[in-house]
Amino acid sequence: MIKRISLIFAVTMLALAGQAQLLWKVSGNGLGRPSYIFGTHHMAPSSMIDQIAGMDEAIEGCDIVVGEIEKDSLMSPEIQARMAQAMIAPPDSALDKLYTPDEYRIVEQVFNKYFGTMGVKLSQMKTLKPNAISTQMQAMQAIKYFPNFNANALIDMKVQERANEAGRPSAGLESVQEQIDLLFNSPLEEQAIGLLETCKQDEFFQSQSVALCDAYMAQDLNKLMSIMTDTSIGGDSEEVMDALIYSRNRMWAEKLNVMMPERACLVCVGAGHLPGEKGLLQLLRQAGYTVEPMQ
Repeated sequence: MIKRISLIFAVTMLALAGQAQLLWKVSGNGLGRPSYIFGTHHMAPSSMIDQIAGMDEAIEGCDIVVGEIEKDSLMSPEIQARMAQAMIAPPDSALDKLYTPDEYRIVEQVFNKYFGTMGVKLSQMKTLKPNAISTQMQAMQAIKYFPNFNANALIDMKVQERANEAGRPSAGLESVQEQIDLLFNSPLEEQAIGLLETCKQDEFFQSQSVALCDAYMAQDLNKLMSIMTDTSIGGDSEEVMDALIYSRNRMWAEKLNVMMPERACLVCVGAGHLPGEKGLLQLLRQAGYTVEPMQ
């Protein structure tokens, strides 16, 4: 079973190509002015913003930039403390209590692969929830496998910053607490199974990340969706996809249906939320909007 955190990262850990297919215009259905949907990913260098056809038009044409989370909320000391607390497991559920000794050694071996040169040991982090350890490991994996990765210059945040500099405020589709619940508050047993499984198949999941990158570089959103959902090659089940992707798409489409008539929006969400019959673009079409790639 692929753990929840892996799918969340898979949605966003996609290489970015400088074509209009990732930036879409939403018009019609009574909108006085168009809004825009931009598919993002955390591994793309922020300099790629300048290569997205129509991005300047979208920033100038919007009244507000809307991310999955409003960027400034992440910097609040209160939010930082809440997130740090959410990452800590209960005393009776430390990592070595969730696993057998053999299972713990499997996780430790992969952990050491990424953190060993830094002198950080798994025993020093065993009070963290499994998904919290996953986020730490995947950040190190990103550094190893995506040389342009810069955690301080994420492209979605940079788009928000550029829009802010142009006088456009920011908003979020989800609260920080909703993201905390999604990342860290699923059952610990489920988190532990997911972390163990990805450690057992570390090289395979890395190859899947590369495959997602290749699909995105080719502007092939159908291939991207196929990789995410084909269980025979490591994709997630319909149930998991609904919990993590489709249900959020439905919620976001409903929110945008209220927001867009009031203000022209530039919406920046993980690219994996865009494609497919249950993707955000299709949901907006079904709501009566015209959705087309920027030229």
